[in-house]
Amino acid sequence: MTKAVAAILAAGALCASAVPALAAASGEKLFAGKCAMCHKVKGAGGVLGPDLTTVGTMRDESFLREQLVNPKKMNPATTMPSFKGLPKQEQDALVNYLKGLR
Repeated sequence: MTKAVAAILAAGALCASAVPALAAASGEKLFAGKCAMCHKVKGAGGVLGPDLTTVGTMRDESFLREQLVNPKKMNPATTMPSFKGLPKQEQDALVNYLKGLR
C-alpha cells in the first residue's frame, strides 16, 4: 500500500469516527434550544416534563423517535409539542443525543 493510499484511508477513518461525536454535539445543542425549557438533564433544565438524564437506558430509538414526532400517541394528555416539523437530520441528532443519555 502506498503512503498516499494509507493517508487517505486514515483520514477517512478519522472523519467517520468524528461523525457520531458531531451528531451528539448537534443533538445536545438542539436539546438545549428546544427541550431544556421543559426537560432536565444532569440537574439542568426545566421541570414541566420528565427528567431525561438516563432516558437512553430506559427507551430504545423507535420509542424516542415516536415520542418526538407524536407525543400524544403515548400520552393523549401531554402538553409536549410534536417535533415532526423538524428536518430529519435534526430529528436524528436529537434521538441520537437522547439515546446516549445514560
